[in-house]
Amino acid sequence: MALLIALLFWSFDRIEPPWAVLVGDDGRVVEVPVERLPPDARPGDRLQTLAGPVVGDREARRARIAARLARLAGLASTSPVGHRSAVNRRRPDHFARRAQREGFAARSVYKLEEIDRRVGLLRRGMRVLDLGCSPGSWLQYAAAAVGPRGRVVGIDLKPVEVAGGAHVRAEVADAFETPPAQLLDWGGGPFDLVLSDMAPATSGNRLADHARSIDLCRRALTVAEAVLASGGGFVCKVFEGEDAADLAADVRSRFERFKRIKPKGTRSESVELFFVAQGYRAGQGT
Repeated sequence: MALLIALLFWSFDRIEPPWAVLVGDDGRVVEVPVERLPPDARPGDRLQTLAGPVVGDREARRARIAARLARLAGLASTSPVGHRSAVNRRRPDHFARRAQREGFAARSVYKLEEIDRRVGLLRRGMRVLDLGCSPGSWLQYAAAAVGPRGRVVGIDLKPVEVAGGAHVRAEVADAFETPPAQLLDWGGGPFDLVLSDMAPATSGNRLADHARSIDLCRRALTVAEAVLASGGGFVCKVFEGEDAADLAADVRSRFERFKRIKPKGTRSESVELFFVAQGYRAGQGT
């Protein structure tokens, strides 16, 4: 079946030979054989039109992806190159070395920094809730951005120590079991921003990891709806996949502005990106 879409712009997300994974401005994802792309297309291009075969049936698509995963798993178990790639991913990169040099708890701080720079996420005096705040780099950045007149509350199952000042509080608790009233008490009132950099422990099964990531994001969105002030913002990390478009639509329905952002600090092999929403419309979710 041929695909011809002229009303969307498509951006490269990643290349998984022989497939190219592209994301449309409406959040839809397609996988197209690399050889079917326009000859002058390069990663980073925004294509106005795209032609290539797609599988329209959801079950057929799941079966195709499962077969690919099984094939890749077999290659990884016998290939020394695959082993070296895993080792390379654990080596400190530019962002990890920079984070250590600048005193941040993790390289992920630069993802939040880029998101903030691109959309104007944080302001002085804001109240911020960080769900799953370990190891603490987002707490550090948020604390500096909102200043001593603001308030930053982090929640994690593991203890987190952050030297960010008296306006920063890190609690050992389950972000999804803590009553909203308790969160509001810790924050001193409704929050202006809810952050979630949470991700599931990956299993190597792309479909399963994606499903768990979507579940975490939906639970984080539920917390955000309970504690956000009108006009507030929401950021969550999501693993790309077929259910991301539905999640994006649900987030859009609750906020005035929505963006999908893949920061430069994201590792090249990662399937993660961030949903960034601003202008919470209290009571208008569907």
